[in-house]
Formats: sequence, structure tokens, C-alpha cells
Amino acid sequence: MLILAAFSMIETVAYAQAGQAESLQVAQVEFESGFLPAGSGKAVDLSRFEKGNNVVPGNYSVDVFVNQNWAGRMQLPFKEQVGLANAQPCFNKKALEQAGVAVTKLPPEIGMQLADASVCLPIAEIVSDAFATFDFGEQRLDLSMPQVALSRTARGYVSPEYWDSGVNAGILGYDFNAYRYNNKQFGGAQNTYHLGLNGGFNVDEWRFRHNGSFNWAADGTRKYQSITTYVQRDLTALKSQLVIGDAYTSGELFDSTGFRGVQIASDDRMLPDSMRGYAPTVRGVASSNAKVTIKQNGTVIYETTVAPGPFEFDDLYATGYGGDLDVSVLEADGRTHSFSVPYAAVPLSLRPGVNRFSATAGQIRDSGLSNRPVFAQGTWQRGLSNLMTGYAGITGSAGYAAAVVGGAFNTPAGAVGVGVTQSHTSIPDQGSLNGTSTSISFSKMVKETQTNFTVAAYRYSTGGYFSLNDAMRTRDAAAGGRNTATVLRQRDRAQISLSQGLGERGGQMYLTGSTVKYWNRSGTDVNYSVGYSNTYKNVNYSVSASRQRDSSGAMGTEFYATLSIPLGKEHPVTLSTNMSRASNGGRSMQATLSGAAGVSNAFSYGVSANHASGGGGAASTSSGSANAAYHTPYADVSGSVSSGSGYSQGSFGVRGAVVAHPGGVTLSQPVGETIGVVEAKEAEGARVINVSGLSLDGRGYAVVPYLTPYNLNVIELDPKGLSTDVELKATSQQIAPRAGSVVFMKFETESGRSAVIHATQPDGAPLPFGASVLDEEGNNIGTVGQASKMFVRGLQDKGHLTVSWGNGSESMCRIAYDLPVRQSRAKSENLQRIEATCRADGEAALEHAATSDRQPDTQDVAAIQDQS
Repeated sequence: MLILAAFSMIETVAYAQAGQAESLQVAQVEFESGFLPAGSGKAVDLSRFEKGNNVVPGNYSVDVFVNQNWAGRMQLPFKEQVGLANAQPCFNKKALEQAGVAVTKLPPEIGMQLADASVCLPIAEIVSDAFATFDFGEQRLDLSMPQVALSRTARGYVSPEYWDSGVNAGILGYDFNAYRYNNKQFGGAQNTYHLGLNGGFNVDEWRFRHNGSFNWAADGTRKYQSITTYVQRDLTALKSQLVIGDAYTSGELFDSTGFRGVQIASDDRMLPDSMRGYAPTVRGVASSNAKVTIKQNGTVIYETTVAPGPFEFDDLYATGYGGDLDVSVLEADGRTHSFSVPYAAVPLSLRPGVNRFSATAGQIRDSGLSNRPVFAQGTWQRGLSNLMTGYAGITGSAGYAAAVVGGAFNTPAGAVGVGVTQSHTSIPDQGSLNGTSTSISFSKMVKETQTNFTVAAYRYSTGGYFSLNDAMRTRDAAAGGRNTATVLRQRDRAQISLSQGLGERGGQMYLTGSTVKYWNRSGTDVNYSVGYSNTYKNVNYSVSASRQRDSSGAMGTEFYATLSIPLGKEHPVTLSTNMSRASNGGRSMQATLSGAAGVSNAFSYGVSANHASGGGGAASTSSGSANAAYHTPYADVSGSVSSGSGYSQGSFGVRGAVVAHPGGVTLSQPVGETIGVVEAKEAEGARVINVSGLSLDGRGYAVVPYLTPYNLNVIELDPKGLSTDVELKATSQQIAPRAGSVVFMKFETESGRSAVIHATQPDGAPLPFGASVLDEEGNNIGTVGQASKMFVRGLQDKGHLTVSWGNGSESMCRIAYDLPVRQSRAKSENLQRIEATCRADGEAALEHAATSDRQPDTQDVAAIQDQS
């Protein structure tokens, strides 16, 4: 209560300059000394606290946020302004453009001044009604700007100039698994091993990658298989990737094909979040300053204020396959008018104006072929309007050519995709074949009935149609004198996915199904299932039935039911059971208990019991199994065991990576395509909040195993567990990495011995509340808090501290201290406590020579909070 009362008046003020408010807003505080803790009997000069941390002139590296959206990290000069307490950030033309200001819309006189690159001005003098707020501690500069002064960019946009290419680095990811199986009926024990490798290195803008696997067994069988080997880099201007080596085509318009060659293909991840996927452009007209609200299925997905005249929104986030958009325009006088925009999409839909392309040339890479024929392929897609997306493609190789053309249509009745592919294939000794493959797909969300046709598709191919992969295999078989009928060619394929909501508490039903027929094989492959799921309180349950028929005509049906009950509170624990019954009479029942424990739930486990009675007279069996996994900062370790009638099994696995970077070599959890390396010297044990089980190693490094490329990623460190002698100067950073990069994030730290000092004057009176604590160099390292306690960091093993509460020698005293010697790299988890006397004669002495390593008491905590 006393501390709260000390803040007798808090007021945010803006200092006037030339008729405009100062752009940096500063909290001004006045302290009423009568409410300060009594007992010292001495007045304390608290004027230094009245205006917070004054910003002095200089260059600052700051995170700039414009209307709460991150615009980038900039090096800005802060210059002194006459009559103002704080130095002001000033902007030149380049900095304004980086902040997203529409420079061409500025008044001519301002534009003429900024034409000189050496000129910079405060934001309030450049843009009317704009102001800045600077958080000195976070080094964050917030700019409040009228929307009309900003260049129009899509939501989620991060300028390519902030895409970080990372550092030169090497990566070796591994996935090792040892498996032992012992079955008395089928040959006894068998040991097999698998090692998956995924590694490479980065040099400047280039990323070299290799992916392969090595399998071997105790009987001596060994095989290494190369999956992909390539070099890759961004082509920023084309928003695409250049790939050279062994890779695969995308499979969007033609079947995916392995190749060894060169490919340039669009990378939609380079687009802002709000431009990825399909969403229609919403256009309308406002008669006044109006509020526009856009809803989908009753949920507000976008809302903003527009000026009088036409408006257009082309940066709505994609929200799935269905649900028309309801647009409401609320005018300033209260009038409202509404309209609807159809919204349904099939997989190839693009928003208006967006392009997607690929161009590939090289050799076909297929282990089933005796040679590697040369081929080329090109595809192009473009969003033409809200109604239509068009696409076309062509591919060819020796004895083969094909072309495709089609479109995706967004209509009030649903989204429809139509495509036609024509092929020409020359087969050795069998002549030439021409064929056509036609496809149609449909997607629709029926809001009134909560029915969602996720996709319903049908494809029919004539007898002479071949895909590229089928054509190459057929030609290879014919050239080698083998039977070409072994290469199966689809005649028609149909599939559907349907979900039906049954109200708020009625649950969800679903239906999925597919059928496939072939030209050169009798019979039809049929696969469909139907199910229902719901939740009662916190219990989840579901039932389903599936039916399959293979090419031999054999039909099988299976019924399945599951029940899941959460049990844990602080750490998740789930009890689940499932039961199944097959049409051949087989039945099974399984019960599983799974959960997680530890910090960030890094340890996970599961135990299960199973009982099965086989169909067709097979004997009943019972079995049990257990598994566990642990996420360490250096690798993921897992293991499993199981045992049943006549068999037993055990496995051990470890997955991780080794990353070489400018700071050395660091072990890591399994890594993705894009990763980061955190450096915080002497901050051993600090936890990386973004990743489960990840903390800094003994050298102060950690690998963030996955980052989202071209997006703003926030990396945060939790200082809990740090030595009390180490302070993180910042606990978070923002980074927008390029795909495949290894970005380096350095967190500054400050080290020094720390202690809670309880010091009194020679007569036992407490020191003045709020007095400054200075080290031997005159640096302010603390403040006297309640009960004459102070928390200080940056101490030597022994020395003197000066306590000052005014001007002159009569307003200061000195404390002598002597800390216990600590071995280098020893971690201090507990606070040192010092009992001392502050002497005015400059001959300070310790009243109590003993100091102790211990947990702070509540008074110590209060003292530390006072320092904050």
C-alpha cells in the first residue's frame, strides 16, 4: 500500500513543439516524499525517476511496429529536439518506405526535403496525426499512422529485404532404429536395423541436401538407397525455387515424377499468409466513412473501416473449402446494406491475380526402368477472377507427349473443377496410341444443413491414354521383351468425402469412398467407410464401419468403436479403449493408458493390453505392450516392448541432428527444412519456450529445430533456471528465415556476481529508501528498497559499493564486501546474502564476514521486486 501511495500522480504527457505533440510519449511521475518508508530521516533525491528512462541522442537498432504490425528491424537515428526531454526518432525516405509509408502521397514540400538522403525528420512532421511510442527496455518503436498514409500491402506481408538467408552451416539429421522380433513359429529371433540420413550444408544463398537410408540385418543383408540429392536456392524475383539434382515434380497437373535435372517452380510460401490458398476478392462501394464486416458461417473473419468510395479486399485468409461470405456495410449515418460473395474452392483454385508455374527438364528417375529417358515438363496456373482459375501444362519424352488444360470455377452452386488431358504414346513394336483423360471435381459447403462436400471427383481415361510414368514403364517393358500388361492403367476413378454436422451437441457424421477400375485388369477396387463421432462432457467416442473389395473380388467389412477419457490435469493422461469386429468373425479389444510428464511434457509413455479372437477357427490370443519417448535438447529417444502368445518384440530408436555453425557444433532434436541456432553465452539451462524439452547447452547454444520460412517467427527464452549471476538483456527475437536456411540468433547476456545486501547505517538505522547503489567505476547497479535491502549484480569477488541519496559527501556512505571464492563456470542457483554496515567515513567493513548460498526469503523477493 505504501508503494502504491508513493505514485501520487501518474500522467502521460506529450511535449509541444511547433504546435504539434511530441511523438515520443513519456510517463511522468511525481513522488510524494511523505509517503516513502520512514526511518532513515534523510531526504532522497528522486527526480531521476520522474520521467522514466530518458532517450539520449544516438543510433538505435529497434523493432518497428506500424499500427501493431511488425515492419522490420531498423537502425534509426534519435536526435535531440529543442524543448523536448527525449531524443526523437527521425526518418529518411528509405526508412519511411521500409515502414510502409506511401512516400508518393506525402505533401510536396516534405517530399522535396526527403529527396536529400541525408535529411531525416520526426514522424509527426512527415505524416499528419502520426506519433511514435518508444519502449526503451524492449527497444520497440510503435508508430501510429493513419491508414491513408500507408502503402497497401497484404496482411501478413514480410518484405523480402527482411528474409534472412542465415549463415554458412552444415546439418546431419539421423533416424536410427534397432528392431528385434522373436517368433518361435517363424524362425526364431530376427534383428534388423535402419539408419535414415538427411543432411547437407549451406553456403551463401545455396543449400545442398541429400536424403537416403541404410538398412541391414544380422544375417548380413545390407542396402543403401539414395532418395534425393540436390542443390537449391531462392529466386526471389520470381517467388520460386531453383532445384538442380535428384528431386520430384509437384504432381499438381501431371502425376509426380522423379527426375535428375533442373526445376524452377513457384513457392507459395513466399506469398503473405493472406495471399496463400483461395479466397475471393470482395468489392463494394461505401457512401461515407463506413465499417465493413465480412462473415463466414456466422463468424466474423474480417472487419475494417473504409473511406467513401469503392473498396476492395483481396487479402482475406483462406478458410477451407466452403461457406459463402456475407458482407455488411454500416454507413456513418446508421444505414446498412449487405451482399453475399460465393466462396467454394477445389484444390487448384487460386485467388485473382495469383500465378503458379513450374518448368522441369532432365532425366526420369525410376528404379523400375532399365534406362533414364530425357523429359521436359511445364505447368502454369492463374487466378483469372473470383469465378475462374485457369491452368495448362505440357510434358514430353522419347515416344511420349501430353498436354492438359482446365479450370476451377467458383459458383453459387459450389466449386467445380474440370480438366482434359490428351496423350500420344509410341510403344516399340506395338505402334502408337492416342487417348484422353477427363476429370471433374466438386466442393460445396451447405450452410443451412451443415453439409460439407470436401471433394467429390471422377476421372475417366480412354484405352489409349497413358500417364508419363505408365508410358515410360510400358515402353521399357516392350523394349525389353517383357509383358506390357503388367503395367496397370486406370480406366476410371471416383472418390468422395462428405461430412455432416448434427447440431451443437449432435456430433459429426462422415462418409468417404473410392472406386478404381483398370483397362488391363478385371475387377474393381472398392473402399468406403462411414462413421460418427461426438463428445459427452470430456469423453470422446466414435463408431465407424469400413468395407473393402480388392481385385480378386474378395469383400471384407470391419466395425470399429473407440472411447477416450482424459484423466490428467497438470500433465495429460488419457485412457482409451477400442473394439473391432470383422466380417470373418475376428474380434479384438484393446485398452491403452497414455500420458506425458516432465517440463513441457518432454516425457511421453503408453501401455496397452490387447485380446483378439481370430476368425475362421483361429485361436484367441492376448498380448501386452509398452512404449516411451523422451525429448531431450540433444535428441529424441524412444523404446518399445511387447509380448504375446509365442512372440516377443523390442525396439530402440534415437532421432536427432548435428549442426555445425559459426559458434561450433551443437547436438539437436530432429530438424525440419528451416532451422535456427540460438546463442546466449553463459546462459546454460535457459529454456527455449517455443520447443518442448529444449534448453541451452553448457556453451549457451541450442538449435530451434523448425521455423516457418518467409514468416515472422518469434523465438523466446525463459530465464527460469539460469544462474543468478547471469542476466539476459533480451528474452525474445523475431526472424523471417528463407526456406532451408540456418539463421543465427544472438541473445546478449550480462554476467557478474549477484547478491541481496542488507545494509544499515552505523547506528543501525536503515538506509534511505530509493538511494542509488554505485560500483567502484561509478556505474549504477541497484537501488535501496524496503527494509534497507538491495539486489545488485556485477560484483567482483571483493570490493566496495557506494550508496548515494543526494549531493555531497554527507549524502553517501560505503559498503565493503567479500564474497566466497567461486570456481569458474560454477553455476549459482541461489542468491548470496550479505549483512553489512554502510559507513560514511569511507572505511566500510563487513559487520558479518559470513555470506551464504541460500534460497531468498520473502523479504529478499520483495527487495528484488522493488528493484524492478
